[in-house]
Parts: sequence; C-alpha cells; structure tokens
Amino acid sequence: MLRFLGRGSAFSDEHNSALMVCGDELILIDCPMSAFVKLKKLDLSRFSAIKILITHTHSDHISGIAMLIDYEYFIGHIPVTVIAPSSEVMEDMHFALSRLDGCEDDWYKLVTASDSGLDIIKAVIPTTHAPSLEGRCFGYYLKGSGCDLVYTGDSVSLDPFIPYLKPGDQLYTEAAAYRSAVHMYIGDIRDTLKRLTSEGISIFLMHMDNEDEIMKIASDTGATPAPLLDTEDFI
Repeated sequence: MLRFLGRGSAFSDEHNSALMVCGDELILIDCPMSAFVKLKKLDLSRFSAIKILITHTHSDHISGIAMLIDYEYFIGHIPVTVIAPSSEVMEDMHFALSRLDGCEDDWYKLVTASDSGLDIIKAVIPTTHAPSLEGRCFGYYLKGSGCDLVYTGDSVSLDPFIPYLKPGDQLYTEAAAYRSAVHMYIGDIRDTLKRLTSEGISIFLMHMDNEDEIMKIASDTGATPAPLLDTEDFI
C-alpha cells in the first residue's frame, strides 16, 4: 500500500505525494515542496537510494524535487534518481532542474521509466489533464506487495486506467469536489467507483480539493481517503 505525504490538490496546504519502500530504496511519486519539507525532517539514512516517479510537471507535483536533490547531494548523501514517464517529460525535467534550479547533472540521475530498471513499474499510462501539457501527463501501473497498484496522477477520466484493474488491485485516483476541465468531479465517477469496489478493487482517493465534500458524495462507494504517512512510525 502507498502512504501519502499529502493528498491535497493545488491550492491545499499539503500537495499530493505518495511513497513506498522497496527493500532499501525509497520510492516517491512526485515531490512537491510540501513533501520535501516533511522528508527533510525524517531519518532516511537507512535508504541506499531515493527514486522519484514523475506524473507531470505542474509545480504542485515537482516543486520539491530540486530541493531534495540539493539536500541529499550536500547533506544527506543519498543518491536521487528522477524517473520521467516519457522522453519528452525527461527533457522538460532536465530544463527545470538544470536551467531553472541550477542542479548539476552529476548531482542526480534522470532517466525514463523504460530505462530506469525499476521492476515495480509495470506500465506508464498516458492520460489527459491540462491542455497545455497535452501528451505529457501520465499515471502508473505498479507492482505492490501482494497486489498491483494503479495510480492515476492528475486526470480528467478513469477510462485510461480501467483496463489495468483486476480484483484484488488497489486504485489510487484523484477526485475533485468542484467541476473543472482538468480534474475528475467526484459525482461523475461515483458510480464507477462503486462498481469497481464491488468487483474487489480497493479504492483510495487523493489529490482532493475538499475532502469533506468528496467523502460525503462518495460515502457509499467503498472508497476511502488515501492513507497519510505516520511520520513517527516511518523509521
């Protein structure tokens, strides 16, 4: 199961970011600045590497990555690898990290998912989010402990992810209380969530703009809020 350093959308105090532990490696999905602030307070010394999966390049998803690279290169000394879902996103990330944030190339590794060698990545899933990032937004199909995980990232639809789901899997999906052209309104996906849970799929809601309203509408779907990390018990 994934744990979350935050499960809020862009205007929340804690932006969406998930993590999982694979052996002695810490795997992050996105790393906004709010996640970096939490990570910096944890004892991560038992990890041999930190690997960050990118869903897309909006600031509420990548704003903490350069700071994490800087911190680990100069202070923590844990190698950081940034894993982009495509070559185009990798190019965007290199521009952001090197030209804008000033990270030297030898401070971190930057690879595509297909070249990462990370065997928990079963597939990257293209999806649609913001028109300005057309073709550069993705979710992930991951190998978890005892089950597979489907992670939507930011998306306007569940359709790209449904074919990857089977009974026993876990779906981590964004959900919004307010209608927009770039996110999934909880009322529109409510029946689908209910059907999926009835088929034996565990559903966790993330990237939420109004948790109380979302959970009120989703109250009989079987979906639950994505679990936040208990930082005191993490290490």
